[in-house]
Amino acid sequence: MKREFWAEFDLYNEPQKRNLIHYFVGKSQRNGEPPQPPERQNGQLSWELLENQAVRQHMLAQLLASEEKCAKTKCKDYAKGKNGLQWWYYAGNLADPQGEFQNFLRNRVRWMASVLGLVYQQTIVVPALPDLSRFPPGTWAVQVTFTLRKPYISKDDVDFYILDNPVKKEWVFKVPYVAPSQWKGALRAAMVRELVMAFGEGEINEDEFVEKRLQMYRLFGNEKDGTAEFLNRTLARFRVGPPPQENGKEATRQWRERLERETKVVAEEFESALRENGYRVGDIESFQGRLHFYPTFFDRIGQEIINPHDRKKGAGKHPIYFECVPPETSGIFTLLYVPIGGGPKDETTCKADLEAVVQGIRAMLTTYGFGAKTSSGYGVAKIENFHTEAQRTQG
Repeated sequence: MKREFWAEFDLYNEPQKRNLIHYFVGKSQRNGEPPQPPERQNGQLSWELLENQAVRQHMLAQLLASEEKCAKTKCKDYAKGKNGLQWWYYAGNLADPQGEFQNFLRNRVRWMASVLGLVYQQTIVVPALPDLSRFPPGTWAVQVTFTLRKPYISKDDVDFYILDNPVKKEWVFKVPYVAPSQWKGALRAAMVRELVMAFGEGEINEDEFVEKRLQMYRLFGNEKDGTAEFLNRTLARFRVGPPPQENGKEATRQWRERLERETKVVAEEFESALRENGYRVGDIESFQGRLHFYPTFFDRIGQEIINPHDRKKGAGKHPIYFECVPPETSGIFTLLYVPIGGGPKDETTCKADLEAVVQGIRAMLTTYGFGAKTSSGYGVAKIENFHTEAQRTQG
């Protein structure tokens, strides 16, 4: 990893490094005076040149890039905690997150909206829906205003950062956001779970299972990330039945062999169904799907701390810091449905797709959550408003 020269080596002693941390995060000195940059051989670094919070954040990350630790205080941990990043985000008060960085984010989002021609309404960036009359008949769009009930956590792909787990940010404007690909994966996962649960509980039969699976293929495109294998095994296990109750190894082996054979049969049957419905043509296997997702931007940022406890001592010594979008932050989820490609395009199909997507969005936001650590309850939201626009099909 290439770093600037001054960050390549640990050139500062512990007091200087701690002062630099206070300087970058804007924490006042003990006597109440404003933070001051440390003296350098060439004079002092001007505070006025670092009004941009994103620049200060980047420089703080470079300061901590060296693996060398302070003698008495671990400077990296010091920068993450109540004297560093936590102070910056919360102005020293976790109950009132109105710190300097939060104001910067709000202004940043407002500026981004003006540059990109987006609507900024009461801390929410509203993407403008396209003119549906320019799209094929049957096109529809959905916009959902939601408020986070639990923090939203994701993983950014920056080279290095103050924390090991930064929240994903937009590349240019550096504001927290949910990328379109993240929304697509979260909604697909929620709808797959709902499908398997309904099939397992007997709410739908085998033919309906296959039909709904074809619908998800029509909506999302190619099945990825093990989704195809998971759904094939779900149907195959239903046909084969539960594993044998006896403990005999031979019976278990035969059951597994039947399951593997039936899984291959299910995969071949679904492949035939894809070709019959026009989703697969010749040797071309790629299919994008009819759903197109928009990003969601947030104007607040926070911090979560997970401290794994030792089972014997019942105490934790190594807290893990996560950046997050805190609860009570609002955002807008937007997607566009365009009926092109393989599969039926009649009005009944487009309406059925809309109903399925609406149910999937509700399940994703209110039950399963989106982002990272959803199994621990993160990323769950409350729906404030559901808005749809549709263009009627011909005939």
